[in-house]
Amino acid sequence: MKLRVETNRENTLNELEEVIRAFAPHAVLDMDGELISAEISEIIAGVHTSIRSSLAPEINREYAMEDGLSDLMKKRLSKRYLKRDLYDYLVILTGKTLSYGSLTGIRPTKLYYELISEGVDPESRLTDFFRVTPNKVRLLGDIVATQDGIIGAEPEKVDWFVNIPFCPSRCAYCSFLSEVIRPKKSNLPAYTDALIRDILAVPSSRPRRAIYVGGGTPTSLEPDLLDRILASIDAKGEEFTVEAGRPETLSEEKVAVLRSRGVTRVSVNPQSFKQETLDLIGRRHTVEDIFRAYDLVRKGGDFDVNMDFITMLPGESFEDFRRSMEIAIDLAPENVTVHSLSVKRGSVFAENGYDNRSDGLAERMSDFACDALERAGYRPYYIYRQKNTSGRQENVGYAKPGKVCRYNVDIMEETHDIYASGAGAISKRLFGNGRIERLAEVKEIRGYLERIDELIEKKIAFFKD
Repeated sequence: MKLRVETNRENTLNELEEVIRAFAPHAVLDMDGELISAEISEIIAGVHTSIRSSLAPEINREYAMEDGLSDLMKKRLSKRYLKRDLYDYLVILTGKTLSYGSLTGIRPTKLYYELISEGVDPESRLTDFFRVTPNKVRLLGDIVATQDGIIGAEPEKVDWFVNIPFCPSRCAYCSFLSEVIRPKKSNLPAYTDALIRDILAVPSSRPRRAIYVGGGTPTSLEPDLLDRILASIDAKGEEFTVEAGRPETLSEEKVAVLRSRGVTRVSVNPQSFKQETLDLIGRRHTVEDIFRAYDLVRKGGDFDVNMDFITMLPGESFEDFRRSMEIAIDLAPENVTVHSLSVKRGSVFAENGYDNRSDGLAERMSDFACDALERAGYRPYYIYRQKNTSGRQENVGYAKPGKVCRYNVDIMEETHDIYASGAGAISKRLFGNGRIERLAEVKEIRGYLERIDELIEKKIAFFKD
């Protein structure tokens, strides 16, 4: 079913279109599709919504607005009403419901916290108004409970992010601007030099809460270059994560570098324990390499370990995914992150037209992971959602008690300033009342190298009080 939407509130158009996209493949946003009109108008003491098309009887509803509401709150509520009513209309048209109901945002826990601040019960409002299913409401509630005492703590501190955008090969689902390391590795020393200059330019007047070195795969670098970068960060006992997502990039020497530079948390990311899947998605390593890398990290230092997995990878059945989860639970890393596959523009999957949509399989996989990990003693602690995922499922991080990654909470809930260095890195400053300013560095490595002086000057000015 091809649909398009028009509205008299243009500031809601993008989100209304996202509601339609969420129903794919049962409804598809198409500018030549059947027109749905979604309008909202003010009436005495409230607003009136109207959703209509030639395909089904129209929906007309009235909502009261309390006296004294701010313009921002009126705008927020009007958007909620219009999106929810369009969702209800699409349920009628398609005969399908979505596990996150009318929610389209990246950070559903932000809405949970908003509802608390508005003085309403978030669980009942999410269920009754936003049409979120009870199991997803419970998931959000569990995440908020796990974040208690962590979210917003140590507001005087800042987080650091360092980007090393190099990988041994390109995974089929990846859309990051990461450079595949070639035999000559010509950019690596130059990038290392520029990145160290970038790191050292970061203002040091505020204490650090957490450090995160991501990519790409930072451990793609040779030990000497990796050591130089980590040494320039000069960790002082903070939470300190380094992604080593590709198991074939780890060695005893690199693990020793991580230990000597104060790294506390390492990501070793299988994505799947099925070899055929690893081959299909462009992971140039074996299942045995995953176990070898995990063993190296366990024997090489006192690290907390994270493992990433992805639902809806090509050729994977529910049983394949179940087996990967069961193996991960047996290995007992401190953190497990379960991603819903997003077919992103620029990825090999998108170029090849891979269709990751399903009629319930993605939700079964996500729900199984949640139940199995919670039974094993893990607790969900952060969440975000992306476009182009089957069933619009979620990405969730799970942690054993006391092993929450503070950086992940901070960046998802947007509670702390972030000093970011490296190609494609984005620094953030928070000013209160929801105002956030961002400073993005050049994405392409060549451009980053050519403009490093300019980028450093901009960053110094950006963080100047």
